[in-house]
Amino acid sequence: MKINTLGFLLVLALLSVGGWWYWSYNTTEIPVTGVSTTTPPVFSADQKLSFGTLSLAYSSADFGLATTEEQILVKSYIPSCDTDFNYCLYYHGVSYLGTNFESAGIRIQTRADLKTQTRCLTTPPDGYTNMRPVIATSTAFATSTFSPIGDAGAGHYASGVLYRLAVDGSCYEFETRIGEAQYANYPEGTVQKFTDKDQAAVAAMLMDVLKSVTIASSTKPF
Repeated sequence: MKINTLGFLLVLALLSVGGWWYWSYNTTEIPVTGVSTTTPPVFSADQKLSFGTLSLAYSSADFGLATTEEQILVKSYIPSCDTDFNYCLYYHGVSYLGTNFESAGIRIQTRADLKTQTRCLTTPPDGYTNMRPVIATSTAFATSTFSPIGDAGAGHYASGVLYRLAVDGSCYEFETRIGEAQYANYPEGTVQKFTDKDQAAVAAMLMDVLKSVTIASSTKPF
């Protein structure tokens, strides 16, 4: 009788442990990185950045401001801004969590090395030799646009546009960037695709910031 009782208690204990393991395994939450809202960010400026005779507005809900690489809090294989900048406005919103989107930003740099308007407007971006810009001039300033520009490596890639502004004897450079990881490199079903529509929405948001650039608080060059 003692042996049978001991065996019964042992079987009961095993069943209890097995039931606990089954319940725990099937109810444990699996962490996820997030889900794309599919709603594009809405640009609503509440911050102002001034440099030289220029200023621009940006949303602190969507962008962080960095003056060094270490201050860029969004880390990705291709960073929000290339290494040389005076200011980097990096996107830190959550609209595209859970997709293969990685980063976006606007790099701002004063190009003291491009001392004439012609050099400012026509010097190709680093790494490009024969790219011809689209140039627009006025009595107060001139702009040029180099498009498209990009970067890639190890299953990651970036696309963007480089703008130059020649005004008051100075040359300013603005580079937009959107970084992504190759969607095909993810196991099926683990992330949603960052679509062409999503990319267009982010590009429009970056352009909204550029459109806020003003010269001496009045003239808008972009």
